[in-house]
Amino acid sequence: MADSSSSSSISNATKRACDACHRRKVKCIGDGAKACKNCTSSGLTCTYNAIPQKKGPKGSRAKVITELRENQRQTQLSSGRNGIEETPHSPAYLRKKGLLSMEMITACVDYFFANMYPTMPILHRVKVGETIGQMEQSPEAYCLVVSLCGYMMIQPNMSLPPTAFQDADIQLQPSLELGQLLILETLRVRKTYDYIESPTFWSVITSFFLFGSYFCLDRQNTAWFHLREATTLSHVLGMQKRATTRRPET
Repeated sequence: MADSSSSSSISNATKRACDACHRRKVKCIGDGAKACKNCTSSGLTCTYNAIPQKKGPKGSRAKVITELRENQRQTQLSSGRNGIEETPHSPAYLRKKGLLSMEMITACVDYFFANMYPTMPILHRVKVGETIGQMEQSPEAYCLVVSLCGYMMIQPNMSLPPTAFQDADIQLQPSLELGQLLILETLRVRKTYDYIESPTFWSVITSFFLFGSYFCLDRQNTAWFHLREATTLSHVLGMQKRATTRRPET
């Protein structure tokens, strides 16, 4: 009788999709005794906790996976804190001292809107100013600004006034090498937060500026990697659908 009951339980489990497969509206491949194939390949926890509901309209499966991962990640983080609230660290502690001055940022932003914006209208002047104001609190805002400056410094006609440098060693760097330093700074700080699991529009634009920078440096494979990254992040955010009504601004 016990074996019959166990077989019946497993049979019932296989007839019902797990929570993640049900949410993604894909066929659940599993025996009910262990994680299904889809959850295993997607890195999700396979559960059967949700109450079956009426089917709704189909959505973006990639967006659903991201949502599920984020929900599970937040649950795991909450359970691991044991009631201790974490204090966020300011990205100012992560920034390379003397590398980026406000004069340099202003010069690079001016260059972008004067020379690049007509063929690359991906930023809004006012929104860029707001992003610069958030650099002290947001590493993503910082990375976007640094990547923009790096991309501009690689441009052949870009030059900075002497007052744009906070560090004498930085001032001695040719524009091309300074641009590369800014790119490396972007990549370094980007490792301190998870922009892949929790992407924003800033994430997309930063990846795009990295693509442009490496393309100018004739590092084709790295350039196309970051272009693909920007495209993937935009898909996760559903920006293609929103672009039919209006262009996102930053």
